[in-house]
Amino acid sequence: MLPNLRIAAALLFLFGLTATGQPLHGQHLPQGAEDWYLWADDGHRMYIAELGPTAEARDTIVVLHGGWGAEHSYLWPAVEALADRYHFVLYDQRGSLRSLPADTTLSVERLIADLENLRQELERDRLTIFGHSMGTRLATAYLGEHPDRVRRLVLASPPLVFPEGGGPADTTEIRQARERFQEFHQEQTARQMAAEGFDPEEDPQSNRESTSRWRIAFTAANAYHVERWRTMPGGMAFYNPEVASFVNENTGEPFLDVAYYYTTLREAEVPVRIIVGDHDFVDFGLVAWPTLVEDMPRVTIETLENAGHNLWLDRPDAFRDALLRALESAPE
Repeated sequence: MLPNLRIAAALLFLFGLTATGQPLHGQHLPQGAEDWYLWADDGHRMYIAELGPTAEARDTIVVLHGGWGAEHSYLWPAVEALADRYHFVLYDQRGSLRSLPADTTLSVERLIADLENLRQELERDRLTIFGHSMGTRLATAYLGEHPDRVRRLVLASPPLVFPEGGGPADTTEIRQARERFQEFHQEQTARQMAAEGFDPEEDPQSNRESTSRWRIAFTAANAYHVERWRTMPGGMAFYNPEVASFVNENTGEPFLDVAYYYTTLREAEVPVRIIVGDHDFVDFGLVAWPTLVEDMPRVTIETLENAGHNLWLDRPDAFRDALLRALESAPE
């Protein structure tokens, strides 16, 4: 069993997301989106952006980005195609990019409270929550603490969870899968470097080339189609590493233990849909998640072939259809 959130966060940001971001306002918004600030109950200011009809929408979907310490804009391509029928609300979590500063108030408990503040501001009795990566941890924790405020969860590329004492997935098999992913990542990176004419035996010839090399390696870590590296968002100034450090230092029980998240999903009384790619580093080769959900009555899983951590970059149409099925499943 993974012992705590430190390991999970380390796995999710294993590949060089190291630069602290600066606040941005009103940038990278799709056409028709509106942005505003929410003041939390402790006075902290959070950046909010929303897209889609607020009236006659099928549902309001709150979208939770990964990290800890990433930001919301990389998720626009995941939801824009459905904005004609759903109302999407995205935000930078406390301490992330447009919602600075990061400080000692950061914890899973505080992130849950911020999400509850947002629900109250939106005047929604219950939320449908779509989380990606570590955002699935926050979505699950919110369900655990506010089960009467959740309509359904959609969890894309979630880190693994296990019951106390181990779980149904063999740890040796998982370790071997992670080793295979490391080999896959190295092969993907080397192949694309060669395609771009970069010699790994030589130092970069310019800052532009150095940035391109980093972006290729970053894409290889998060996508199956590394050749699409020029369209890969995130990292660098869009990631604040201090957030993960503060969350790990300040979070208390039970949120440090992945068994909490396993139990919450197993005991969920609302529909939960997991969407995960077969080349995602969280479960490379899908050696664990399909087995884990067998013990979770309200959880279903949809897997995408030839898709990595950012599934919509690899399989945009397939991911859109999978997300639509998740949002339209299990009516009231």
